[in-house]
Amino acid sequence: MREHIGEVSARVNDFLGKAAALVRERFGGKVTYAAVPLERVDWAPFDIVSIDFYRSAEIADQFAEGVRNLVAQGKPVAITEFGAAGYHGAGDRGAHGLEIVEYDKDTRAPLRLNGEYARDEAGQAAYLRELLEAFDAGGIDSTFVFTFALHDHPHRPDGDPREDLDLASYGIVKVFEDRLGTTYPDMPWEPKAAFAALADYYRDSTV
Repeated sequence: MREHIGEVSARVNDFLGKAAALVRERFGGKVTYAAVPLERVDWAPFDIVSIDFYRSAEIADQFAEGVRNLVAQGKPVAITEFGAAGYHGAGDRGAHGLEIVEYDKDTRAPLRLNGEYARDEAGQAAYLRELLEAFDAGGIDSTFVFTFALHDHPHRPDGDPREDLDLASYGIVKVFEDRLGTTYPDMPWEPKAAFAALADYYRDSTV
């Protein structure tokens, strides 16, 4: 596995170096690339380090160090994706929270959950707050939560619990198929605890 990753990383970096040079011939602004850690990107051709960075149980004890290592490269750092699904224990899975979903083998459309899971909006909100605090403490410049809404993972509270796809959603709102929300009556979604957590965090951090 390690050998294959090294080979793929070399090919990715060769492509990115050529792509960045081509972009700079036509664009005068800052250039970056939203990467995943597995790619092992060489950031020399770029102005901003941009990476999807989730905390899972496997790397929880290394997470703060990972943040520091990103910042230590001496360029502005943007976390282009982080978040958690809304079921109990989802934060421990990090970026793999959607693996509890069963998909149509032909269309790949989400069908149902692979079992029954407990809703944990408070856990999702806590995960976001904890990572935002870690990113701020580590000197990260920009963060982008994944995601506002996953429209193909609707909230179905009245039927089979396995069909409530919102439990696997990383959205900070739960999307309805057949109704409007109550907090914002003209919108087909309802805020989760994570929605309020983000609003509170950024309100407090700008005071």
